[in-house]
Amino acid sequence: MPGSNLHNYLEQNLRYLLSLRAIAIGAQVVALVFMYFRFSLHFPLLPVILIIAGISLFTLVSILRNPDGTPIGPRTIQVQLIVDVIALSLLVYFTGGSSNPFIFFFLLPITFAAATLNFRQACLIAGLAALSYTVLMFFHVPLLDSGHHQHGFNLHIWGMWYGFLISSALLTYYVSRIGLSIRKRDRALARAREENLQADQVLALGTLAAGTAHELGTPLATMAVLARELEHGLERQPERIEDLRVLRQQIDRCKTILSRMAVESGEAHAEGGQALPVNRYLDNLVREWRELRPDQETDVSIQGTEPAPSIIAERTLDQAIHNVLNNAANACRSRISFSAYWDNNRLEIHVIDDGMGIEACDEGVRDATTGEGETGGLGIGLFLSRITLNRLGGDLRLQNRTAPDTGTEAVITLPLARLRTS
Repeated sequence: MPGSNLHNYLEQNLRYLLSLRAIAIGAQVVALVFMYFRFSLHFPLLPVILIIAGISLFTLVSILRNPDGTPIGPRTIQVQLIVDVIALSLLVYFTGGSSNPFIFFFLLPITFAAATLNFRQACLIAGLAALSYTVLMFFHVPLLDSGHHQHGFNLHIWGMWYGFLISSALLTYYVSRIGLSIRKRDRALARAREENLQADQVLALGTLAAGTAHELGTPLATMAVLARELEHGLERQPERIEDLRVLRQQIDRCKTILSRMAVESGEAHAEGGQALPVNRYLDNLVREWRELRPDQETDVSIQGTEPAPSIIAERTLDQAIHNVLNNAANACRSRISFSAYWDNNRLEIHVIDDGMGIEACDEGVRDATTGEGETGGLGIGLFLSRITLNRLGGDLRLQNRTAPDTGTEAVITLPLARLRTS
């Protein structure tokens, strides 16, 4: 991730540099034409034309040479700036040397290098520009003025004004754009660090879950045996037998989940599920969750465009949505509602409970398993749900409903592109 961000940052700055050079070339051509025809200042025309043609061709080749997105390094920017300094030195050499008002165009590559490259590379560009300026003070082709000295002085003043306008405009625009690129890169790096931290947390949780699943096998087997024996011993109390039967079903369900986790861990995306229309997938998802929470009153609404697109859903997506449903069931007073709508591009799920709501928080995601008589969670369910949905390009938001004391609404949005089978 950080390497990709650096590549994008340098590629963007290279585009800025090439466009800046193109504008500078155009401004110089206008100034030279004006000097030659309006002020009758003569200079070696052929070398100047060849230099401008050469740097223009080099710019065009630089634009077209990277169509396949080959990574761009700082050395590429450095070479481009060195070519700029050399070309400007040659151009100024044939047009009056240090007396040319465009001499301070040397500030453009220096500024660009300082904003883009490291200190050593920027010093190299600055030193090369300073050396060129110094040499041009003593060695250059003087301009041949067919007019008077006052005429040449006016040209110098107007040339300095023109050069100042062009330089200030280019510096203001492109340095601000480079600063924006730097800020975007810093934000991307911050996101990358956060994602790496989350990945480490998920890895730690996964390791802990594997060990816990292994340890839970024995007590679950013992509980299943005891529940079966109690069921046989209470044959004359049918209401107790029914409770024990539900308890045994839940124990068997836990054992099935642990077995499936052991089988599916480490499987690839395409191996983690089967292709199903999204409406059937949601029906199965809700039915499976109701088996875990048989006493929870739930209103279900599932609808969308027809025919429903087929998807291959990872098991982790099932668990993410189940976590949201469990969170709502733990927080509600009596009932929750599950509504889902899809189109060809996106699936949106709303889970609403009638509990006390949640407090505002920065992340917008918090386990709402608080309140008297409710089951306290470990605080990781919604965290894992958000990690899973973000990995699939989706999002999870938790918000209080508009009216007071009317519960919490969880909104899941998920693009179907990564889950689509065709």
